[in-house]
Amino acid sequence: MKDFTVIDANTMLAEYFVDSSENPLPLSSELSRFQQTTVGGFFCSAVKQEVVADVCVINGAPMLAAKTYEDGFMSYQQLTSELPFPLKIIVVKMTRKQLRDAIEYSRENVEEGKSARVLEDGRVERRGYLHTDFEYWRQSLTCDSNELDDNEVISVALPRNLLKGFCKIKPLMDLYKELEATNALPNDDDYIKAVDIIVRFCCKDRWSTIGSQLSFEELDLNRDGVLSSDEIREAIKLILGEEEATVEL
Repeated sequence: MKDFTVIDANTMLAEYFVDSSENPLPLSSELSRFQQTTVGGFFCSAVKQEVVADVCVINGAPMLAAKTYEDGFMSYQQLTSELPFPLKIIVVKMTRKQLRDAIEYSRENVEEGKSARVLEDGRVERRGYLHTDFEYWRQSLTCDSNELDDNEVISVALPRNLLKGFCKIKPLMDLYKELEATNALPNDDDYIKAVDIIVRFCCKDRWSTIGSQLSFEELDLNRDGVLSSDEIREAIKLILGEEEATVEL
């Protein structure tokens, strides 16, 4: 897995890597404790799609690489450098207002007892700064919140530790008490690690790309009716262009 690119922002969710003026946006996790990043948007969007949630949020603290990927590619090794800890993702129900309150709180308050850097432009470091999926991100920039129903209940994917008080995002801590009181919390083992979800999302995209260009018969180089790891590797090399294939398909 470490030999190959996992994320390709040139083809995966590519429509979101442009700003409102159609200028390209780089794949970057720099200043993830200060601002929404495209890496955060990609991670959240991948998780949202894979777990079939309405929204996904992930805080900036576990995104550790602080790197811009100029070519838009991120390898598996780089992905695990971005998210080196086992970020456990769960899905819970909350209202749109509860979600908005949590996001705003995470972006406006500094965690008590924690030091925080301040940039020259005045932005303050916040471990709990919540990143959102691309769709929610764009919606928040273009849609008047008054147009949405604050009381609508939606499903939200997020790191489990945020509900339990990590980064002390008060609206999420209050939600935890509410869910606990109504026995609506997921079981302790009912989670998926964020890295696994993101890899799954990207692998589906890559298989879709390969499958759209090659039939099973073309992939099965030795015609034994089974795809071996070497045959799959050759297809990845040829179709995704990561290195030259040693066998012509």
